[in-house]
Amino acid sequence: MPGFFLKARAAGVCRPSKRPGRASNLVDRKGESGYIGAMKTLAPLAVTGIGSVPYVDPREAVSLILTHCPEIPFWPQFVRLGFREEMVAQGAGGLPGLKVDLEAHQVFLDPEASREMALAQFYETLWAGGLDHYALTPEEAQGFHTLLAQVSARGQGPSALKGQVVGPVTFAGMVKAGDGKPILYDREMTQAVSQGLARKAAWQAEQFRQAGRDAVIFFDEPILTGFGSAFLSVSREEVTTILTETIEAAKESGPLTVGVHCCGNTDWGLLLSTPLDILSFDSYGYFDHLLLYDKDLTAFFKRGGYLAWGLVPTLEAEKLAQETGDSLWQRFASQVERLAGLGLGLPEVLRHSLLTPACGLGYLSPEEATRALALLAELSGRARQWLAAS
Repeated sequence: MPGFFLKARAAGVCRPSKRPGRASNLVDRKGESGYIGAMKTLAPLAVTGIGSVPYVDPREAVSLILTHCPEIPFWPQFVRLGFREEMVAQGAGGLPGLKVDLEAHQVFLDPEASREMALAQFYETLWAGGLDHYALTPEEAQGFHTLLAQVSARGQGPSALKGQVVGPVTFAGMVKAGDGKPILYDREMTQAVSQGLARKAAWQAEQFRQAGRDAVIFFDEPILTGFGSAFLSVSREEVTTILTETIEAAKESGPLTVGVHCCGNTDWGLLLSTPLDILSFDSYGYFDHLLLYDKDLTAFFKRGGYLAWGLVPTLEAEKLAQETGDSLWQRFASQVERLAGLGLGLPEVLRHSLLTPACGLGYLSPEEATRALALLAELSGRARQWLAAS
């Protein structure tokens, strides 16, 4: 086992999370994995987003998000403004030995950096505590800073804010070393970047709490759609360990509700075995696959977990154009009834559901993205009427 991995273990970087104290609006739960913690109760059937948007004006975009996602607004990633705003580039700051090439749109291990020195400096900073080293700057995350500014200026408003960080498996799978191999197969470096990404999530959460709002952070893991294939040849145990240690480290700095988003089909039982609070999935395309994990889903709901239903298609504009509020409602209602049929009960499923686009909105036109958010707001209203009547 590499030296810095041993040091991280010895220093307690990978120790079990310190759990936040009990409060009146916290839900205690214990999952099948043995994880014990607490999470905030979220507004049932609230609308939020995944991250990317096709807009280019931060103020107008955030204002639009606050209109359609009034209870859990998300900060938008303006991917059309350049590579700085993409999730892998946003994840790189504060992590050891990495270089961001804005022109080539790549993040990679800097061949000119000393690995030992980079890791030593990284762990020295990490062990010293504090989260400012992992901050998002206005230059790389305009949406984050604009959302905080608008929420603070309005005073009253959402009780929770939602942020996002590239997931550790996806990040390590996309960042390459000098030999062209992903650093995911470098256990020492993967351990370090996972802990760094956890602190980046914790920094966002700290900013939200300082603004007087509850914190919800999703780790985005699109690469897990390739889990089990030659494209992603890592074991189930390795992926579970990476995700679990990242989530637990993120929660050490204060109350935080953590979600994991995967926009394709994957081993849903693996994700549900980790200490996540919210499973975010493309229900438009993959609900039938998720329902196969009935025992895992039942255990997840029993420990207080939430599903973030990706109701509105986003990856193909043609599919979005074909859908209406009525057609999407019929699909959602049918899926909820099938899930409730596992013995969970309709009210329980609805109370522990959030509504989102199937994935980020960045591939759509601004008009299509706005329509997607409006459809979600409409579906949220109808779902709440259903909950009230059930």
